[in-house]
Amino acid sequence: MIGRIARIVALVVAAVLALGLVLAQALALLPVPWIAPLLRVAVPQASIMALGWIRSMWDSWLLAVAVVAVALALLARRGRRSGTAGTVTALAVLGLVLTLITSIGSVLAAHRETGRWILAGPPLPQVVGGRGPDETVAYASLDGEPMRADLYLPQGVPGPVPVVVRIHGGGFVAGARGPTPYNSWLADRGYAVVDVDYRLSSGDDLRWDTEDADVGCALTWVTAHARQYNWNTDRLATFGDSAGGNLAINVAYKIARKALNPSCGTPDDLPRVRAVLADYPAVDLTGSETDTAEGHRVGREYLGGPASRYPERYAATDSAPWIGPDSPPTLLLQGAADHLVFASRTSAFADELTAAGVENRYVRLPFYDHGFDGVPNIGAQVNRDVMLDWLRRHDA
Repeated sequence: MIGRIARIVALVVAAVLALGLVLAQALALLPVPWIAPLLRVAVPQASIMALGWIRSMWDSWLLAVAVVAVALALLARRGRRSGTAGTVTALAVLGLVLTLITSIGSVLAAHRETGRWILAGPPLPQVVGGRGPDETVAYASLDGEPMRADLYLPQGVPGPVPVVVRIHGGGFVAGARGPTPYNSWLADRGYAVVDVDYRLSSGDDLRWDTEDADVGCALTWVTAHARQYNWNTDRLATFGDSAGGNLAINVAYKIARKALNPSCGTPDDLPRVRAVLADYPAVDLTGSETDTAEGHRVGREYLGGPASRYPERYAATDSAPWIGPDSPPTLLLQGAADHLVFASRTSAFADELTAAGVENRYVRLPFYDHGFDGVPNIGAQVNRDVMLDWLRRHDA
């Protein structure tokens, strides 16, 4: 009796693991345009992105999960070869095969981009890694509320140090500063990281025309406090992910064109941005608004409605209109299986940069979805290497 119950439990667990693996890996392997109609409906898009996020967070650990699923399925078949057990075993083996394909592909892509073999993520799945901030400051008070920034400060580094201003994502309506696989990691390599707040948008309080200005305000604070913290603002980069990637690009490009009016300080207080790091950036809000259900929601709560109704707002927040001859070198990082910010949008933006003569690099990693680098998995380790190389070449 106990053995039968154990086999049933093993079969159920194996079925759940195998089904999840097959779905997640299939979504990673399928071209995004093939499932685009599903992404225009809120519930399917949320489900697809949840699977993609879980897959990205577990990354190299999925191979161990796949092996466990196969082992449990085989255990459930011992002594009793039922059709159900055979089906679950076949599903588990398929999950293992698909996981091997994506795991090997990720390792090969990592080697292509960095020149080194990165075989695994952190010792435990979903561990962010890195320490918290060394200091938190209020860089301004806007609408009566303090705008704060977390400071990650290099230790024991002589001379004024370069600065990376990080801008969090969240679709312009959510998100917050906080530890990432990058903040303290960059600080340990000699870069001060200033992780900033900005006023978030909502359907009742649109912020499409103030969020970049708030980041500009934070930059004026960095300039004003450079001597206090031993920062070299002639070696400053902006870095953001998703919506923050849009802001990192737009702020840098607008400063280069003398078109940014910060929420505090003056345009003369703004430092020149030497390099931009943009992680799956929302560079084309006009196109993204009709790509997905989430894109439509962002358009409504950030810009007030569709691009057909507010073309001037979209033109002001899209990144391509701000490209100019003095736009700083721009690094674009993307997961090929991004079901929110389509890789095709980012690739098209990279082509526009190239056509305009702006130095850029576009790194597209296979199988990863939006927000894939929330932990120091293989993808995040690739991003770290590429970012550090970009900073060292362009922040001086």
